Formats: sequence, structure tokens, C-alpha cells
Amino acid sequence: MANNIDEWLLKTQQWLNRTYGNDSRFDEVPEDGVSRAATVYGLLHALQIELGVQQPADAFGPSTQSRFAARWPAGIKQQSDGAQETSNVYAIIQGTLWCKGYAAYESDDITQHFYGPTGSAIRELKADMGIGGDSTVTMDIMMALLSMQQFKLMLAYGGKSVIRQAQQQINLTYRDYTGLVPTDGLYGREMNTALIQVLQALEGFTPDEATGNFGNGTRSRLKTIMPSNAGQYSAWVWLATVALVCNGQMDMFYDEWNSQVSEAVMAFQNAYALPMSESVDAYTWMSLLTSCGNPNRPAVACDTRFEITDEFANQLKADGYWVVGRYLTEPGQEDLEPEDYFKAIRPGELERIVQHGLQYFPIFQEYSTKLAYFTAENGARHAHEAVAAARRLGIPKTVIYFAVDYDATDPEVTSSIIPYFRAISENVIGGYQVGIYASRNICTRVCEAGYAVSSFVSDMSTGFSGNLGFPIPDNWNYDQFTEISGYHDKWDLDRVAYSKTLPAVNSVSTEQKTPLFGAVVDMGTDYANMNVVSLIWHLEKRFDELRAEGKVGQDVIAAGTPAQVTYKYVPTYRAILNYLAKAYLLGGGSLGVAQWAVAAENYRTADNNTLEKDPQAKQIIDQLDVYVGDSRKNFSDISGGQVDLAHLAATCLGYFNGTTIPSCWTGWAGDLATGAKNVGQICQKNDSADADVVARALIGAKDNWYAIKPLADMDLSGAANECNFSDMCSDGDAIRLVEILKGATESTHVLSDTMLAYYNNRSELANRFKQMAWSVGAVTQSTAGQAFFDALKANWPLLAMLYPALSIRFDYADKYVLPACQALSEFIF
Repeated sequence: MANNIDEWLLKTQQWLNRTYGNDSRFDEVPEDGVSRAATVYGLLHALQIELGVQQPADAFGPSTQSRFAARWPAGIKQQSDGAQETSNVYAIIQGTLWCKGYAAYESDDITQHFYGPTGSAIRELKADMGIGGDSTVTMDIMMALLSMQQFKLMLAYGGKSVIRQAQQQINLTYRDYTGLVPTDGLYGREMNTALIQVLQALEGFTPDEATGNFGNGTRSRLKTIMPSNAGQYSAWVWLATVALVCNGQMDMFYDEWNSQVSEAVMAFQNAYALPMSESVDAYTWMSLLTSCGNPNRPAVACDTRFEITDEFANQLKADGYWVVGRYLTEPGQEDLEPEDYFKAIRPGELERIVQHGLQYFPIFQEYSTKLAYFTAENGARHAHEAVAAARRLGIPKTVIYFAVDYDATDPEVTSSIIPYFRAISENVIGGYQVGIYASRNICTRVCEAGYAVSSFVSDMSTGFSGNLGFPIPDNWNYDQFTEISGYHDKWDLDRVAYSKTLPAVNSVSTEQKTPLFGAVVDMGTDYANMNVVSLIWHLEKRFDELRAEGKVGQDVIAAGTPAQVTYKYVPTYRAILNYLAKAYLLGGGSLGVAQWAVAAENYRTADNNTLEKDPQAKQIIDQLDVYVGDSRKNFSDISGGQVDLAHLAATCLGYFNGTTIPSCWTGWAGDLATGAKNVGQICQKNDSADADVVARALIGAKDNWYAIKPLADMDLSGAANECNFSDMCSDGDAIRLVEILKGATESTHVLSDTMLAYYNNRSELANRFKQMAWSVGAVTQSTAGQAFFDALKANWPLLAMLYPALSIRFDYADKYVLPACQALSEFIF
């Protein structure tokens, strides 16, 4: 069997389906040796059927419990060796043990007996639980077996031996209060609840009263434990040190006070910005065992959706607050008058905050309560919008906190939240940095991935799975822990702890407040903090200033005596495109210098050398190099597109100058041809590969193309994707930009103006890929694939000479080129 198949789990699945498959109450389980959770639920349903439950459920509920207790009041006992009686219940026990990782079979299959090996497995399980004992399966043991709890140390998942020891002690001592807790060494929600129940036991509550909720009753009975009284409360010391271990402040727990305990308590109070004391007081207990901590603890920071008026500012100061979080934008803001904003910062508000001696921090939050909201496209757009708003409001360089007001699970963080923040981090410019507002686990994961530098923790959301059972992130700066609804009967306010790891903002910029993305170009001189379009605007401006000095912008078209020399005026936008395409025109991509001269145009050596030697132009070029140099990166637009500026510029020149070589060959056709070559290379290395499937996975794919099924399972050595998402964005954009530029009145800034309008127009960007199909007269997916193929076929002999690197004969066209063309049509439509 394959290595990832559990043989005994498979036998359990087969037995379940064989035994209960004809019972209408039973849903068959997968017979794959893998689906452990489905098998556990199948075993639970089987037990419920044996107990006469008419509607089995995925829970060992009251009905199942009462029937189990009535049938086996003293638990299910082990059989005498050699006993002949068989029972499906014995088989269910064997199956549950195997799902927990305990060997329980006497033969090569489930036996329906409860002999020595099964009894030994039960005793081993109880030892792992920390309770010891015989092989009797009591109701709580059966409930544990039929749960997803684990009782072996889960080292591979971060389990710790010291936490496991604490879990075993809880099971041994406080089982009546907590039930059986997992002994996997992991600190999570279930153990956190158990710790609160242990506290309630120490406070004198009955097991029925110990709910695991940290309410007013629990708070009222808290004891302050300190060196002077710790000897009387050894169990309290033990509980406090276990909680300190779980929160990462200690490596071992104790039942008596010592110097390690004192140091850990002080370190925890400092890390959580609590009042410092060498004691486990109410503040400390509540922060150890709940995410929100003591809602009445001191706080100097807050956040609110309400405008900070003079009256509100004075009230905040009087109550001890001096830092306030406010929202940069809100949905639909462009259609509202400032007085109608629900939560966005209003004109003049930040100046008012500062004038009152308060400080502030910016929050960006729009539609953040559903997983579908968190996409790379939205991340890029939100980064642009946040920076634009910050610039417009005069907020100096600081951290902007982007909100995740959603309880994402770990897999959802991986699939959606991290790509969203990756896009934000790639697009936040202007000296601003990325922060995150989210639960503890989400903050930690995004920051550890490198996509945020600071955390604003939503600890007030105590029900979030990402809070309870997780320590606060190391880089937390703000910690939202309680809400005041009707603050002074006028406002709503969230109280926020402030670690002072990063400073709040205490000023408003007096510089020109223009967005880096939006309707206005940044016309300042801080080139290092400008986006690509603003840099192009400044390079255009400098080019025309140098033109006025007679240094650039004119080509000699006839020579002889000085009186006979004539010149051709070169439009600024064409000259700038030439410089931006430098990486290609000087022999980059799949063509050499001479081939690019034919396909697009010659590199303007004289003009471009003048630009690179001019002190002011060089400052601009130094910043543009990140987008057009050999080690360049793409720039993102508000729709989540990824554009290679040098590729875009070279393709534009091909559409302007294409005569000998059809224009499309510097754009989509050239990329599609190389994409077909890539498909062929992969198929030739993988005998069973389907060219259509490979093409669909490859054409238009993003940077992780090699991880896309089925490519991830293939030999990709030496393979590349030369018809990728960025190529497609650049190719489609070039068609439309050239169309606009050809109809525009020539001026200094026609290129940057056109780009600024285009890359902020969602309607235009929605059609960027369709431009490629429209350029060959296709308006549907069914016609585009053949149209692309016909366009390639018509020029293939010429291009085979120009593009020898394609290394694919046209007699392979049906095999590799046609699938690539069809894949591009699917990508577009």
C-alpha cells in the first residue's frame, strides 16, 4: 500500500461499511486509509445505532450518554481470555483505538472481541491521559475515543512535553470539573477553558458551576498570590505557573513560589503592558486566562468611529486617554459629504487631535468580515487606497493597520489572509508600513510571514478561535480589549492597551496632500517615495527641459554640411518609452539588439546617455530602475494586476513601429509562442502529460505556476513560464495604451496622464485581457483560440528565423501551439 495509507484505518473503514452499510441510518465512510475524522464520526454513528439511536449525530450528546449509562453503568469490561461472545461494540472500541494511534487488534483484522491487546491499548491510553487504571471503558473514556482529541504528544505540531504534563495533571486531579482534556502538549482553546475550570475549582465552585467562562463570579473570587502568601496556596501557584508556561514566559511549572516565578510574573506584566507588581493579581490572572484581560485595567489608547470634536478630545484627555485610532476611509465615501461620514476621518480632524495634545494611529477597514473579501486583488487596491487617503489627510510616514475582522482558521490564513497581506505589502509605498488588526493567531502568522511589522490585536473578540489559547504576538503595539457603548452617553469607544513599541502619530504633514495613486500625480521631489507613474511624470518633465536646452529629442535624418542637416522631432512619450524599454532594446528577453531593432526600434543611445548623466534625471532614473532594470519587479494596479514596465514599454514600441514584424510579436504573440515552447518542453519531459492540461495550468499563471496541479507532480527541470500573468497584463495594457496615445494630443505628460487614468479605471482594466482577443477580431472564447492560432501560423516561418530560441517546429503546432492558443482564450474569457 502507498506510504500515506494507514492499513488498520482502512480495515476499520471497510468493517464499518461492511457491517452498517445496509442500515439507512449509516452514511458510508471513505475506504482510503486516510480520512481519520470521517472514520471517527462513522464509529460514533455505529455506536449510536448499537444503542438504538434513530438519528445518529456527530456528537456524543445527552441521548447517547443516557443510553450508554443505562446499558453499561460500570463501563464496558474486558472479556476473559478465550471468551466466545462477539460484539460490534468491541469492534467499535478497537477501531477508535486505532484512530487514536493505539494497536488494539489480536489478528489481521477487527475481531469483535475485547481481549488482551485491546485491554492493553486502553491501559496505555489511560496512562497517556495521566489517569492510569484498568482496561474498563467508562463513558468518559468512550467519549474521548469518539472525539478528535489526541492523547499522544504532538511534537510535529508544536506540542510541548511540559504542557502535556500539565494536561495529565489536570486529568488526574480535576477530571470532575474539566472532563478528559487532550494530552497532546498543545495549548489551545480546550486547554484554556480547562485552566479556567481549574481556577473555578480552586475558588470553590462545584463541577456543575465551573463552566469555563470567566465571568463576574470568577473575577470576584480571585486571590492575589505573592511571595508572602504563596505557601498557603500551592495549587494556585501551580495554576499560575502553568498559565505562564502556556503564554511562553516559563519553561516549567511549580507549586511553590521561587525566583523564576517572580521573574516570569514581572516579564508577563511587562509584555502585556499591565501594572507592574511582584504578584499574580486580578489584572495578571485575567490576562493569563482570557484574551481580553481585565476590562477595567488602565488604558491610555482607544479607537472609535466617531469624529474627534473639541468636546470629545477634551473628554478623552480628562479620562486619561492620549492615543486614538481613527479610520482612513469607508465604503462609498466618495459619494458622501464629510458631515455624513459614518467612520472616516473628516477634514481638519487630525489637526484638531494634535492641537489638543493627543496622538493618533490610522486604521484601514472595509468589508473585512467575510473570507471572500480577502484576495490579492483587494489587497493591492486597499494598499493604494490607504496610501492615497493617508497622503490626502497629511499623515506622515507611519504604520497603517489593515483590518481582518473575521475568525479565519489556519488553512484560511494560508489560502486567503496571507496572499491579501502579501499584496498589501507589495503595494504600500510612500514610506508607510503595514500593520495588521486581527486575532492573535492571524497577527502572528502574517507578521512571521514578513507581510506586517506591527500588530493591533482584536482581543475584545473573545469568541474568535484565533485568540483563546494563543499568546499575544511579540510585536503587538495596540491591544483592543473592551468596548464602551455610550461613552459619556454620546460616543462609542473601544479601550486599547498600548505597548509603546512603535510611536503613535503626533503631527499632520503640511506638505502637498496628494495621493500617490489617484487623480493627482505627486509633484514633489521625494523621488524615493513615489510610485511608478509619478516617476514617469518627472522624467517626462526633465526630458522636455533638456529638450529646450537642445540636448535631447531630435534625430538627425539627413547629413552633409551643417546647413544641410535636418532633424526629426521625437515625441516625449516615445522617447520615454524607449528608455523604459532599455532592458529589452539592449538585448533582453528572447531577442538580441538587432532583432529588437527590427521588432520595435533602436535604443536611443545619445538621448538616454544624456538622461543618465544629468544629475536631476539620474535621481529619477535611480528610483525607476527597480521597475525597468535587469533585476526589476512588477508594479501592481488597483485590480490586482502585475505589470512588467519594461515589457509594457517594449510592447508599446512594437505596436507603434511594427512594419516588417507584426506588432503583436513584441506582445502577446511572442509570449504565446514561447508559452507553447514551454508547454512542449514540459510534455517532452513527462510522457503521460496532456498538452491541453499543461497549457491550461501554465498560460497566464502567476508566480507559483510550478505548484499548480498537475504541474506540481511533473518533472519541471529546466522549465519556465514565459507566457505568465504579468506578461498577459503587460501585453493587453500595451494594446489599449497605444490606441489611446495614437489619438491623444502630444504634450509633455501625455504618457503619464494616460497611464494614471488607465490604471485607476476599473472598467478599462476589466477588459485588459480581452484587448488581445479583440486585436485579432475575436469576441468570444470559442473564436479566440483559433484566431490566435491563425495569427501565429501566418507568420511562423518569418518568426522562426527571428526567434530561434522558440526551438519548436510548426509541424508541432497541433500538438503544442494549438493547446496554448486555446488555453489563452480560456484565460481571457
